[in-house]
Amino acid sequence: MEKLVKNFNHGGKNLEILKAIDLTILSGEMLAVVGASGAGKSTLLHLFGGLDSPTSGKIVFKGEDITRYTSKELARYRSQEIGFVFQFHHLLPAFTAMENVMIPGLIRRLSMRQARQKAEKALEIVGLSHRLSHRPGQLSGGEQQRVAIARAVVMGPSLLLADEPTGNLDSNTGSRINDLLLNLNRELGMTILVVTHNNEMAALFPRKVTMADGVITGDERIESQPIPA
Repeated sequence: MEKLVKNFNHGGKNLEILKAIDLTILSGEMLAVVGASGAGKSTLLHLFGGLDSPTSGKIVFKGEDITRYTSKELARYRSQEIGFVFQFHHLLPAFTAMENVMIPGLIRRLSMRQARQKAEKALEIVGLSHRLSHRPGQLSGGEQQRVAIARAVVMGPSLLLADEPTGNLDSNTGSRINDLLLNLNRELGMTILVVTHNNEMAALFPRKVTMADGVITGDERIESQPIPA
């Protein structure tokens, strides 16, 4: 992200949400972006995920400036490169865990068999092989979030973006979700960016970026990360 600016007009006033943000994320890194409510964390994540457009600046992903993408190119970017996890799982209540996780594959026009195979593997990765036929209402809050994570990673995205993924869970369940994200990063080499206000959670990540009032105020690497070939 280069000189990233995001402004909103509210009641005739120009609100500066992000102020010339510079941030580089290496392939395979896992980082937490922390800060108080209103710091600009979620806005940053939404811009990086192609859910919103910056007022000015660049977002360069694999050598391409996605801020120049057409709406069709942005849709492809979100579908093929990005996995999203939010505070609320947004699962379809009438569908089983398997069916919810199959949806991204079916959208990408996989056959039912292919989508089912990928969904089974993703649910196995998040530890829910025994819950394939359960609907969301039959699952605990932590299990529902695990299904949401499986849905986000089922098509093997380059980047997983998580916005307060443990914010709606108790501390013990949240800790297990945090461990799952760390394992996904270690075992799959997936680049993961997590937005959170939970400093205890962020302290467990290899890198912590702190934001306040639309600017980055700290960038700490807890352990070195290799630069990809």
